[in-house]
Amino acid sequence: MTWNGVHFNMHTVIPWWGMAIYFIIIAALFAYGWKKHLLANFRTVDYVYMGLLAAILVIWNFFISPLIPRFSAITTIFYYPTIGELFILFLVAALIGKPGSVSIMMFIYTLLSDIFHYGFGGEPFWFVYEVTAYAILIDLYLIVRGKYMGTPYQRVLSFKAQVTAEQAAQAQAGKKVKTKENVQKISGLYFLDGAVVGFIVMIAYNFWYQGFWATFVNGYLYTVHYVLFGTLTNGIGGIIVGIILAPLVYYIKKVIISGF
Repeated sequence: MTWNGVHFNMHTVIPWWGMAIYFIIIAALFAYGWKKHLLANFRTVDYVYMGLLAAILVIWNFFISPLIPRFSAITTIFYYPTIGELFILFLVAALIGKPGSVSIMMFIYTLLSDIFHYGFGGEPFWFVYEVTAYAILIDLYLIVRGKYMGTPYQRVLSFKAQVTAEQAAQAQAGKKVKTKENVQKISGLYFLDGAVVGFIVMIAYNFWYQGFWATFVNGYLYTVHYVLFGTLTNGIGGIIVGIILAPLVYYIKKVIISGF
């Protein structure tokens, strides 16, 4: 059976129940973040960043990266256009620093890609792939890093909050209490951010696309060894590229956003 170009082929490397468990875990983690008020509201400028960087990603993937082989023969262990995508995803996460921002940007990107390049065959599953394969994982990382993503700073997570008598009185009166955020500097922390984002983005094609979605939607078949080898090599490459890009992302964030 085929519908809108979707084959519904279940002979996938990642079993369907594995994907179901993954979706349940993701939903549970975001529910926890919502309950703990870790998911911030977006400002107008945040949506500007999302839309602008989504458009830049479309230009990179469909207009710039296809021209690169015309000027130079490039051989890498991973798909080199993903380097540009890694950079843009890292940048939007660093500039906005709010969980959900990367997923929204990738939703916009997929919509623009369907309009200007792919068409809507295989939908809505490509929306699901782009969001769940890497965007939502970066958003989960943002629950911990927040607005300090891409910087050497990190807010100190404390289970025991020190509350003054005045703040306690305000809380009893039903007023919102603003507490001072405890932040510490950890030299080179943005390199860890780059490594995490690089690993997540670079393994997405091999692990999530070849491991499940390419078979489920397009009917392509892959072996377990092929998927695992590609995931390993791309994961290592992604960590290296992410670390290299980290200082550039930190510099751009310092230029655009004051206080870092």
